[in-house]
Amino acid sequence: MKRLIGLICILVGVLLMIGMLFKNGDLFHLSFSKEQAVTTASAKKDEIDQLDISLSGFRVKVKPENRSDISVMVVGGKGKMYAEQTGGTFKVRAENKGFLFFSQFEKGELLVKIPTDYHQDVKITGGSGVSEVNGEGKLSLQDVTLKSTSGNLTAENFSAKRVEIKATSGRLSVSHIDAKESDIGATSGRADIQDIKGKLQLGMTSGRLTASFDTIESPVDFHMTSGSATLNLPDEGDFKVQVKKTSGSVDHSYQFDQADSEGRGFTGTRGNGAHLVDIEMTSGNLKLR
Repeated sequence: MKRLIGLICILVGVLLMIGMLFKNGDLFHLSFSKEQAVTTASAKKDEIDQLDISLSGFRVKVKPENRSDISVMVVGGKGKMYAEQTGGTFKVRAENKGFLFFSQFEKGELLVKIPTDYHQDVKITGGSGVSEVNGEGKLSLQDVTLKSTSGNLTAENFSAKRVEIKATSGRLSVSHIDAKESDIGATSGRADIQDIKGKLQLGMTSGRLTASFDTIESPVDFHMTSGSATLNLPDEGDFKVQVKKTSGSVDHSYQFDQADSEGRGFTGTRGNGAHLVDIEMTSGNLKLR
């Protein structure tokens, strides 16, 4: 028994030493890199066409502020940040190279401050972290691209010309977005979509999705592959919901002015049906409320 306990202690000690080595950038890949890790970086907004942020094991929070430069700052955790300005692109890379499960308790935190009069592109891609983009109704951007692999992604309260938001597993929350075109997709996990104005393309593969609309004044395309989805439709408006399904079920308690079910299809009309909500289902369960 004592021998077993001793072996366990040795094994734990070895794991701890390996973990320390992996977290020490000077002993591994960072020692061969010319990049210099920093805790703060900034770029003048008038020189930047795109803010490009990539994350690995990092939390990020984006907020608007009355300022003349785009600012990024590491505010917590054990991660490292690298930043450079290449032409009109301000590139920021934040990563946590912690060892295995220890990294879960030491995620770095990145605070990004964007000038309220910055009207160009924002791109954020990340994995195993938390991304929060809140424009507070003060950001009006050009192209916004947000992609997350695991973790949580929240995007709310901003306007843009084009928006692309994609999440794989984890939790996706998107609300109060005003864009000419939006492409939002979720694969597994849970997605909550609310009050998206403008043309919307929505996609879901497995998982659970809830989409709520205050108004429908533009076309909506929804492609659903398995999982369950609930669409909360507005009380008033002029729209037509058209469902085509290979299999699965459609449950509608919404009070359409006219509803028709034929074979594998369903059509429900409210008002004059001017705006089409086109839904294609491969399988799964759909509720219209």
